[in-house]
Amino acid sequence: MKRKVMSLWMAAVMTASLIGCGSAGTDTPDVEPAAPAETIEEVEETTDAAEEADKPAPKEVVGIDALEDVSEPVTLSLMVTTRPSTDSKDFFLDWLPELVHEKFPNITIEVEQLPSDEYKQTVRMKYASGEGPDLFTWWPQLQAVDLVEAGYVRDISDFSLLGKFDQSIADLYAFDGKNYGVPLGTSFLTTWYNKDMFADAGVTELPQNYDEFVEVCEKLKAKGYTPIVCGDKDAFVIQFGVYQLGAGAIYPDNIDFDAQLFTGETKFTDDVWVDTVTKFANLYEKGYVMENTLGISQQQSRQSFIDGEAAMIFDGSFGYAAMMAEGAADFERGMFCIPGNDPDGEYYYNWTPANALFTSNISDELHKQACDLVMQYWFNEESPLFEKWVENTTDIICYEGVEDPREMINEYLDRYKDSTNLYNLNNAWPEGVSDALTTNFQNVITGDATPEEVCEQMQMKFEEVTE
Repeated sequence: MKRKVMSLWMAAVMTASLIGCGSAGTDTPDVEPAAPAETIEEVEETTDAAEEADKPAPKEVVGIDALEDVSEPVTLSLMVTTRPSTDSKDFFLDWLPELVHEKFPNITIEVEQLPSDEYKQTVRMKYASGEGPDLFTWWPQLQAVDLVEAGYVRDISDFSLLGKFDQSIADLYAFDGKNYGVPLGTSFLTTWYNKDMFADAGVTELPQNYDEFVEVCEKLKAKGYTPIVCGDKDAFVIQFGVYQLGAGAIYPDNIDFDAQLFTGETKFTDDVWVDTVTKFANLYEKGYVMENTLGISQQQSRQSFIDGEAAMIFDGSFGYAAMMAEGAADFERGMFCIPGNDPDGEYYYNWTPANALFTSNISDELHKQACDLVMQYWFNEESPLFEKWVENTTDIICYEGVEDPREMINEYLDRYKDSTNLYNLNNAWPEGVSDALTTNFQNVITGDATPEEVCEQMQMKFEEVTE
């Protein structure tokens, strides 16, 4: 069997292409893999017989009518990051518990949601104390490896419906040939913008390099608009802008930058990273970003944008419902990726695996059985729960035969189909490095740190956790 494989390896787990995900369907062109053409080669893949022998065969798919309730009442705990505030019912908070209990009266799902900054620490602390959630969403690759190695999450390689998902995405939640997460889709970081403000400021074309992006900000500011709002009180939001810039500023000249961090060939203190953080800091120094953003949460920044108080916000496809909600101002929305490249450089954009559903390996057998029923019901296209998931997800589903109905999402991916896409940068880093970036950049905003110091702290954290 032959397939296209990127020559980009992040530690032992980074081999991803997003071909076939995103806006599935015959009318939308395929998006090319996240690597320059010269790094892609046709290779003959061979299967390790011993590894395959150890991997359990998928169970037979069971129709939803044949699914039987657990023998006694059980309450499952589900943890998710904070859901967007909308007037509609949320899939995780409302539809999932409601429809599961309707199908299986003995199963009750209690949902806990936390901001991303608190979420990772809380999940890890719960598992370390022996009280981890039965179900939870989590990130791919190096961000999940510690949970797998600690034995906290279940091997779901025999899940009967796993083959319905795009294999290149499912493999990002696999370790040592075993699958641990059900991929919930893909997403991209992007810059939402107010088309009406852009037009009024004389911006007729989207920027194709960093200098042009600065020119857009200048035009907006000169017209009396606040160019950008950020919710920097929630430190994780800082990643949304930095990763967009970093894609084009760092990787076109060295697609293996992250892999080489582990060999010592590259460092976060290299000029390319200092330049990236400096470019982002300049947006604040030049007055393009709304004042006092350290007092503004992600939710407040989103509200500010839809109320017409700023022309742009760094967010993602996952914020679609919140960004498209009705606010105090009526205007047309658009999306583009901040270009981090110089005028003569190559344009890279962000497109990445989203979260996956993980299940607990430390739960008792009754809870595990209930989790299995939830997954079999949720991911079977015959079920009303599957229908609600497709209708309400914030991700771009990578499930066989599912097309994303959002025209703006499809237009965005089609616009960048000839450009190179890159994962969320922290997917390739050990846990803690992204926190070093965001918390120290908050000090840049207050004038108490420099971009160089941010990069030094990132490198120190990297060396600390990889000793």
